[in-house]
Amino acid sequence: MNGDEREIVNVDSIELNLTTSMVCSNFNRLCILYLLKKSPKNEMQAEKIASNLGISHRTVLYHLDILHDYDLVEVREFRKKGSKLLRSVWGLNAENRENLNKIFVRIRRKFNLEELERLITLNGKNSRKPRTQNNHSL
Repeated sequence: MNGDEREIVNVDSIELNLTTSMVCSNFNRLCILYLLKKSPKNEMQAEKIASNLGISHRTVLYHLDILHDYDLVEVREFRKKGSKLLRSVWGLNAENRENLNKIFVRIRRKFNLEELERLITLNGKNSRKPRTQNNHSL
């Protein structure tokens, strides 16, 4: 290739790589996506996610908001508390299924899913002692 020719860059591939890096850079986000993927209808209440992971409801909402910013998850149901509508049930974003599938392929390549399942189960059983620090290296 001479100096005047430029390689065509696949922007979708770059965006997918950045999104995958963002998901895999945090153990809680990775686990949230994994839990949603294996749950019926690919959806779950935020409180149940928190209970399964042994982390606070607020922490789950923080990570769900980040995943929502990347169009990976969506709010499926709201519940009313007084005059406020609260986000209750979250699910995988069906409109972004192609990218989600690519992300899950990359996650399966990088992580042992049996070990991930064991860690999720272990953390959920130890939910009386909330995790304040994430010691799982990705």
